[in-house]
Amino acid sequence: MTSPPPSDPAPHGTAMSAAAYGSSRAALWTGVSVLITDAVGRILLQRVTYRTTRLLPGGGVDTEEVPTRAAAREVLEELGVRLPISRTLAVDWVPSTTPGYAPATRFPGEIIYVFDGGTWDSEQIAAIHPRQGEIEGVDFVEPDDLPALMAPGNARRALAALLARDTDGAVVLEDGYPITPQPPPVS
Repeated sequence: MTSPPPSDPAPHGTAMSAAAYGSSRAALWTGVSVLITDAVGRILLQRVTYRTTRLLPGGGVDTEEVPTRAAAREVLEELGVRLPISRTLAVDWVPSTTPGYAPATRFPGEIIYVFDGGTWDSEQIAAIHPRQGEIEGVDFVEPDDLPALMAPGNARRALAALLARDTDGAVVLEDGYPITPQPPPVS
């Protein structure tokens, strides 16, 4: 962990000025996703109006919003369900070179937190009311079907988060690929 620089630069260049320190830091977007399964282990995916591939519920973290609150807000906005969020399953660094972003967005890269939304019963599933105009619908799909339905990095991230949940762990990812060892399978 780094500490912020002093507000005044140190003599003889032993410390960066506040301006130099600030400009040396990476500027990234921050996003959240929520992994929700049904009683038989299928994963909730959203069909959205603005992509051809499917997504886990989630979205961007607003300025000065913490990721857990962003995840709860996104589930409420997209699915119409209040859901407490507390457990992190994965943190993924998405590179700025990821395909699919219009050049006008100047995509700087992103850190995406994946949170555990739990296993939903039929009553919770029946309470889903997808956001009109953005969410065309939701489906619970088999984990093996994710690579065919999602963008490659999103599918890798969702599957890594599912494995982390199944092994009672958490994982750090780079573009959906684990960089921390996965815990051994539970026997």
